[in-house]
Amino acid sequence: MLTSEQQRALVQWTNLLAEGGLDRVLIHNPPSGPPQVAERFRVLARLFGKGQAVERHDLLACVPEELLSTLEALGLLNGIGDRVAPAYRLLSHLGLWLFCEKTSPSTKFYYGNCSLELSRMFDGAGGTVLDLCSGVGTQALVSARTAARVTAVEIEPLAAKLFWVNAAMNGLADKVELVIGDFFEPVAGQRFDVISCNPPWMPVAPEVRYPMYADGGADGLIFVRRLMAGLPEALVPDGRCEAFAGVLGNREGPNLAAFKTMAADSSLAIVIDCLTCEELEGKVMEQFVGLALEDGGGEDVEQAFRRHFASLGATHIYCSLVHAMRQPSPMVCASYRHGPNTAFWMVPFH
Repeated sequence: MLTSEQQRALVQWTNLLAEGGLDRVLIHNPPSGPPQVAERFRVLARLFGKGQAVERHDLLACVPEELLSTLEALGLLNGIGDRVAPAYRLLSHLGLWLFCEKTSPSTKFYYGNCSLELSRMFDGAGGTVLDLCSGVGTQALVSARTAARVTAVEIEPLAAKLFWVNAAMNGLADKVELVIGDFFEPVAGQRFDVISCNPPWMPVAPEVRYPMYADGGADGLIFVRRLMAGLPEALVPDGRCEAFAGVLGNREGPNLAAFKTMAADSSLAIVIDCLTCEELEGKVMEQFVGLALEDGGGEDVEQAFRRHFASLGATHIYCSLVHAMRQPSPMVCASYRHGPNTAFWMVPFH
């Protein structure tokens, strides 16, 4: 947790960001207004929009010295001589400000497009919420704006600092609880109205070393299996779970066999909303290879992935939102909307 002085400083920081119009950097639309506001925009845009170092005296023209000292003390900014550089990415996320790590093989906690897609499921969430694999608190903080109580669980202790920084920046520190631990273990015996989970979901060849935040096991579903297995004990009877997953398959559709087993074992209704369907070639393959930790050459890693996907009969990956709820009669279905066409798959149970 942060001190009350640090929390107040971070609220002051977000006010400066809003006044400077930094949330509009992503659409390249600088705000109009007094010259000092426009200058603040330019300095902050270089610092966080482009990730560039700026002169300390330029930043002090926009940010009070005491506030700058707090940001440096929290490790959010790094002083490099007479210049100041960002230590993390700063994002505007569905009306929230979030600090997160830059994506690389050494990243400890992750923010990506899947974080944004999943968060849309929790805008307006009520009741009690459990956010598993919380990272820097993305889903937890979106939920906290409307939920009665939010509990976040994260296994990586280093995420705690940014979690509490993000909570303080958005005025939500009093509405969230962070527990460092492994999946459902820290909340055993508790039930929740809503459960969110953005787990490691990339399918990885067994011989390839991969960052923890991305490694979803051989078929990418190792954490999804743990999630579905724990839902009967963690959800209230009419509760719901929203998660992100990468589902392997082919051009004809995703392979839903694993979800059939999950649904049957835990008495669940599982709906898989496929957002994208991408062939495991080209840029997609480059992304898989590029995240591998340094073990051998890129060609060896690529061949390991190719052999692995071939052994699974997979040629495509479906990045998907997974919706689940308790139901006596298990059910699995999936859909993929692309342009004017919609594909739909239903798994039969006998």
